[in-house]
Amino acid sequence: MKAIGYFRVASDVEQDVPYTLKEQERIFSQFCSENGHEAVTAFVDMDSGLRVSGTQYRSMLSYIWKNKGDFIIVIKSLRHLRPDPQELIQCLIELDVLSVKVHFIDSMRGEPLSIALHSWSEQHHGDKTGERVKEAMKIRAIHGKGLGKPPFGYRIGSDHKFELVPEEAETIALIFRLYSQEGKGVRLIARYLNEQKITTRSGGRWSIVGVRDVLRNRSYVGTSSRFGLRVPGSHPAIVQFQVFEKVQENLTARASHRGHIVKTPFLLAGMVYCGRCNNKMTGMNRSQSWTSKKSGIKRTGAYRYYQCQSKTNQSFCQYNTHKAADLEASVKTDLHRLSRPENREKLISHPQRIPDPQVSEQTHLKKMIKSFERKFRTYLEQAANGEITVDELRELGGDVVRERRLVEERLNRIWAESRGEITAEQRRGYTFRDLDDLLARWDSLNFSAKRSLMRNVIDRIIVRDDYIETVLWL
Repeated sequence: MKAIGYFRVASDVEQDVPYTLKEQERIFSQFCSENGHEAVTAFVDMDSGLRVSGTQYRSMLSYIWKNKGDFIIVIKSLRHLRPDPQELIQCLIELDVLSVKVHFIDSMRGEPLSIALHSWSEQHHGDKTGERVKEAMKIRAIHGKGLGKPPFGYRIGSDHKFELVPEEAETIALIFRLYSQEGKGVRLIARYLNEQKITTRSGGRWSIVGVRDVLRNRSYVGTSSRFGLRVPGSHPAIVQFQVFEKVQENLTARASHRGHIVKTPFLLAGMVYCGRCNNKMTGMNRSQSWTSKKSGIKRTGAYRYYQCQSKTNQSFCQYNTHKAADLEASVKTDLHRLSRPENREKLISHPQRIPDPQVSEQTHLKKMIKSFERKFRTYLEQAANGEITVDELRELGGDVVRERRLVEERLNRIWAESRGEITAEQRRGYTFRDLDDLLARWDSLNFSAKRSLMRNVIDRIIVRDDYIETVLWL
């Protein structure tokens, strides 16, 4: 098997990175010789002061990605891969995604990912600063003082407690009255508020989610609820307690009546836009039951479709709805059309739209990376608390790592273009290379990998009345 050495050394002799480069090279050579592996290359990251380098590690990943084959990476110890536990976990999952074997020379008790997770948990929960801050916030909550952004209908007064915003409080009272007295559901309430030009605090339109959040918020009976503590009478109430409790009963009853629908992720989620109002289209699951008139047998059916978010949440826009399977098949057909040589050449020279990638796409990609970081940390928390297993962390974290790698690669191309290392046409050519990879492996890719590649080549999918327009990242 082809072996790759990965070494870490310190330019500062006082820094605690054991073993010199020469010693690590000797250990790598000896391991390959004793186990019949072919030493093909090696990558060396050099740390300086408090800066932990990862440049050559990223180069190693690129090398593995470009040179498909069976590799084994030989590393002295977990610490040599990454000193920081969270970064170490991400590296282990990245290498797992690439399906390469990793051998650590130093023996260890247990599986590497489990050991790294334990180290991260000890480091994360050993910091008491967060606990002290949390205790201080609990004391403020007990005394009825506002914490964070006040809910719609309130503001934080000079005494640091919630006080009423009269205009907003009227809207809250209206929402509860429409639901409890007039029998309107959350969808009809959102439509009514929007038709009456009653806006949210930011001046936006009301959505189903926004209305439901208001109806569920116990703050409106004058009760503060934070950190598991409930403090009745901490601020002025907008809604009577009896009315609020009745609303909760009705909301729970309606949710139970609808039953539980198993949610399956949608392939095009976040990429589909309505051609009528330019809002996003959301994946929807619906189930229906009926009894056959001939046989008397009760049957059930599940339906999946994409619907305009404006229609779904804010009750405006027309009924722009498409079956999930049909729309996804249409997108695949359109991607094949775009990949034809004549269309490819035209789009590389004259893309569908030419935004400044330094302004628009770069900002979008950085937000995506931040989102991946938050999601990855959430999975670490869940694994450390025993809510998910290490294998589930490996699978869920792998999905995040895979998507992040593609986004970082796209961001690096934009930076390379800004430095004059590649042209705009070359950057667009890389997008078509990724498109070719997606289409060639379409049937063999799992859901997560397919979706990651699609997000890497597709800017948006605009659904019009009689056709779709797939816009690539160009």
